[in-house]
Amino acid sequence: MESNKMPKGIPFIIANEFAERFCYYGINSILAIYMTTTLHFGQARATSWQSLFKAGAYFFPLFGAIVSDVFWGKYRTIITFSVVYVLGCAILAMGPGTPLNLALGLGFMAFGTGGVKPCVSTNVGDQFTSRNQHLIERAFSYFYLSINLGSSFSIYKCPEWLETYGPKVAFGVPAAMMALATLVFYLGRNRFAVVPPAGKQWLKDILSPAGLKLIGNLLIVYLFVAMFWALWDQSNGQTWTLQATSDLMDKRMGFGLVLLPAQIQVVNGLLILIMVPLFTFGIYPLCSRFVKVTPLRKISVGLFLVAASFLVVGWIERRIQSGHSVSAWWQILAYVVLSASEVLVSITALEFSYKQAPLRMKSFIMALFLLSTSVGNLMTAAVNDFMVRNLPGASVASGEQTWVTLPAGTRMISGQKIDFNDGTGLTVHAADGKEAPLAGTFLVAEVRGDAVRLMDNAHRQAVVTSGTWNPSAGEVSTYKLVGPQYFNFFAYWMAAFGVVFIGVAMLYREQDHVRAG
Repeated sequence: MESNKMPKGIPFIIANEFAERFCYYGINSILAIYMTTTLHFGQARATSWQSLFKAGAYFFPLFGAIVSDVFWGKYRTIITFSVVYVLGCAILAMGPGTPLNLALGLGFMAFGTGGVKPCVSTNVGDQFTSRNQHLIERAFSYFYLSINLGSSFSIYKCPEWLETYGPKVAFGVPAAMMALATLVFYLGRNRFAVVPPAGKQWLKDILSPAGLKLIGNLLIVYLFVAMFWALWDQSNGQTWTLQATSDLMDKRMGFGLVLLPAQIQVVNGLLILIMVPLFTFGIYPLCSRFVKVTPLRKISVGLFLVAASFLVVGWIERRIQSGHSVSAWWQILAYVVLSASEVLVSITALEFSYKQAPLRMKSFIMALFLLSTSVGNLMTAAVNDFMVRNLPGASVASGEQTWVTLPAGTRMISGQKIDFNDGTGLTVHAADGKEAPLAGTFLVAEVRGDAVRLMDNAHRQAVVTSGTWNPSAGEVSTYKLVGPQYFNFFAYWMAAFGVVFIGVAMLYREQDHVRAG
């Protein structure tokens, strides 16, 4: 007999996910700002580090899935890895502000959250049987809403805490929320439907002809999903946020509201809260009157939309590089397009992955789905590493105006980014009296032959420096993808992937696997 009653364990899972996502997205929202302002990383280096952190966070689910499905089961795996997760957060919040401490804290966080990820989402599906499987889509929608409620609040507040109280508070509050998430999940231990680990049978299922065929088919789909994440994750505290640090992006939103650069991304979570019910109860039923709405068709449309969002951001970057002011509302427009693509790709692929997997393979298949995010972030890290163009032999002259003499034949344009490592030997004197090393990302203000004059990235003011250039330790570099070329590169790449995916969607044959009632 069909049941319309939601399983008792679902509220605990959703509350746990709210607190955990508060932690993850709160810390992630300020990482790029923290690395570029406190640790004086260049923007490409900061993007690469953050992408590698995310890649780890979405690679370790493979390990968590094996531990869960073969040895411990989902509950024990989630609790154990959550403790590691909390430890990483504590290291980040309480340790010294150094690259080494950052790497250590993020490493523990990536390992902890990675072990948890494949188990929490599949634990949602495990609470259902064939009697109430019609409620799975609704439960996953609630699950995704909790993610966006938690992330939206922390993304808005953590930049404020970083600005007002510094990194210890900005990282410390999310750490406390992760501890709360662990406690909430522990309190629900007697409410969960438990699927025992499959042991060695799990491996037999994976290596069976049917298992290998399923994995092979899904990996083809996940390759395209990985490209989606290579773009989407840049909106989450990375290149989109770094773009917003420029004063040329007017962050006055009206009604007296002025946003910090890292706060603009909060609109993504808020838009998801609106778009999930809009798509579920409005757009999908309407479209189904004219065409069959399938998961892979949803994903196809989403791939093109995420490419379109990057074209908008590329246009914004062109305006900023040219020295023109642009309203942050244009970036919010890009978030509207991006959020629609997220509903079509991310939520759909999550539900699709669960239903495609046989019972004993669900955590492993979910880990493969999460691995697509890891691969996507590795793509982003690789692009940001490969696009750095070192300028050996460059030198810097300090003073009221800071000039950089470049190797002969080097072509630069106004507004182009130029990076320095921390061995320049020069000190920057800001207008407010603060001093910092000449390190990180600056902009070209003026070009005179083989020399360029610097301006700072945020305010586009002249860079005042003192000290003597250290030719043995100082390094200067720029980026091969200049200004809007960076965002357009990803947009065109994604559009090409979207065209190919249409053929993949036409050939794929879907299956449904849920627990019998």
